[in-house]
Parts: sequence; structure tokens; C-alpha cells
Amino acid sequence: MLVTFWLVFFVVFFGILIIGFAIHQSNVSGARNKQLEINLKANNTLKISKFNETKRFYINDYATHNQSNDCKKFVAVDNENKQICLIDYEKGSLIIISFSEILNYEIYENGSNATTGGNLGGLWSGIFAAETEGMCKELKLIIRLKKYDISHISYDIISNTSMNMGINKSTQPYRACISTLQEFVSFLEVIKSENKE
Repeated sequence: MLVTFWLVFFVVFFGILIIGFAIHQSNVSGARNKQLEINLKANNTLKISKFNETKRFYINDYATHNQSNDCKKFVAVDNENKQICLIDYEKGSLIIISFSEILNYEIYENGSNATTGGNLGGLWSGIFAAETEGMCKELKLIIRLKKYDISHISYDIISNTSMNMGINKSTQPYRACISTLQEFVSFLEVIKSENKE
């Protein structure tokens, strides 16, 4: 009887794990497809606008870190006209603003403010350091804007991980996300420096 109990327990337990994994994979695939659709729309809008794209930053996220750039979140830059195109992936809309309209940025990890723009000590010794311990359940970049109608744009980098367990900071997916985030944040630091002059 005890053997039957444990057998049923393991069958149910592994069944729940398999169902959870299938749901997770479906969510990740859905996120990729949504981002691909938004990117296609954004690319079409940029082609017909007066935006002269000179640089594009692709930002790895949990759903796309190992995929082609087509479905990755991106930020487009027009250096000649000092403009930047930010995309709100939650709403599926884009905004083109001048560099001078960027106030600041913040990076949140696991719900806590890990980095604020201009805090270079915290920036390089904090989230972008070689720290490989612990789990990351959430990683988000918030760009604060000097606009009344849209005060910020948020980029979710890590969220909806497998069964909300998070991902280990020593893994390749985490490092891939941090690497592209660091590249883009360095560019934001250049813009902020120019805005002060």
C-alpha cells in the first residue's frame, strides 16, 4: 500500500512538472511571437518616418536570448538628428524622442533598485559585476522621460521564468541578458552626459 502511495505521488508530481514546463514553453513562444510582430510593425513605421537609423541595440531577454535578432527587443538610434526610438512592448507602440528628453534610467532586479543612471559605482560594481551567485526572477530596465504624456518606457528583460523559479546568475541566459543590457546602458550614459553639457 505504501508503494502504491509513492507511485501515485511520483506520477502526479512528474505530471505537474511536465504540464508546468509545457505551459512555460507556450508562454515563452508567445512572448517571442508578440515581440516579432511588434518589431515588424516598428520597422515598417521607421522606414516611412524621417528617422535616419544609424545604430540599433538588440536587448536579449529571457524569451529571446538564444534566438535571432528578429524577435529580440530593440532600440533604434538616429545619431545625426539626436533621436532615439523606444518601444513599449507591453502596449505594442513606439515613441521617437530627442536625446534631450531622456532624464534617467533605473535597473530593477528581483523588485529592488539595483542601479540608477549616473551611479557608476553602483552600476559597475552591482548588477554588471562578475557576480554569479543567486537567482534572478525579474530584471527590468526603466527609462525615465521628460514628457508629460509618457513618463517612462519599461523593458522587461527577465520575467515569467520556468515556474517562476528564476534563472541562476551563473547561466548563459543570464549572462546573455546582462551583456546586451550593459551595452545599451553604456549608450544611455553617453546621452545623459551630453544632456548635462
